[in-house]
Amino acid sequence: MSMTAFNLIVLSILMHSLWHFLCKSSGKASMAFFALFSTSLFLTILPLALSSGLLGTVPFSIVKFAIIGGVSGVICDIGLILAYRNCDISLAYPMARALPVFFTMLATTLFGWGKSLTILAIIGMIVIFSGCLVMAFSNGPKDTAMKDKLKILKRGLIGILIAALGTTSYTIVDKFGVDAMVKFAPETSKLQAAGTYSCIRELAAMTGMWLLVLVRKVQGEDKGLLRDLAKKYHPYLAGVFAALAYVLILVAMNEVTNVSFVQAFRQLSLPLSAFLGFLILKEKITAIRWIALILIMVGLGLSVL
Repeated sequence: MSMTAFNLIVLSILMHSLWHFLCKSSGKASMAFFALFSTSLFLTILPLALSSGLLGTVPFSIVKFAIIGGVSGVICDIGLILAYRNCDISLAYPMARALPVFFTMLATTLFGWGKSLTILAIIGMIVIFSGCLVMAFSNGPKDTAMKDKLKILKRGLIGILIAALGTTSYTIVDKFGVDAMVKFAPETSKLQAAGTYSCIRELAAMTGMWLLVLVRKVQGEDKGLLRDLAKKYHPYLAGVFAALAYVLILVAMNEVTNVSFVQAFRQLSLPLSAFLGFLILKEKITAIRWIALILIMVGLGLSVL
């Protein structure tokens, strides 16, 4: 992995943490939230795409990746909604981040997508995966027994798996898409090429989300929720941060030989969140959480080597 890719991912993680915090702080993770979120994301990235002059010229061979990536993103959002409704966020989020590391590594290795991972890199990613699992079970009230945490996890497991599969799918598909976009327009900057791809992708995701909102409305669900959320700043600001975060990730994807590295290094958000919680919110870091953080950092180190 190049230093450029590393720096892009770290900056993206900061943006990602901000939009995820806004989603959680709104207290209304729902189809309506993600529909407004997707619209904000699309509008944020649209000027960058327009500045490239590529919109309207992108061949379907690339557009199909963007559509699949957008639909996969919707699937991920649906999974997160289900997981957050049925499981503690402190348990669901690390699990939803852990599984894609393993799934992406498995898929790229089995199908030979990208440069073959070294044994050390594979070991590093397995260690990262293990650290994320430990992190998940280090969260929650201290008096919650392990068997109770497993019961809570079981309730949200379907949503976690859906979110993980959606994340794995769009990570792999978007790697193919952004690489093809850069090759299609070599004279255009990578940022503009990634922005154009992201714009098409988010158009698909936004359309999917609004269709789901319409279905919920016909079913008589979420009455008044969209109207309430439209008055809040959370979905709009979250969309801005998410747009910036994912464009940086798309550019980083073009800088790595195997997209598994991107998936693995995005887990830096967990140690970063723990550090910010300790520094700003004065949260205590328990012994088991220290173990989790050390595992993640060791795994990242092994992946780099």
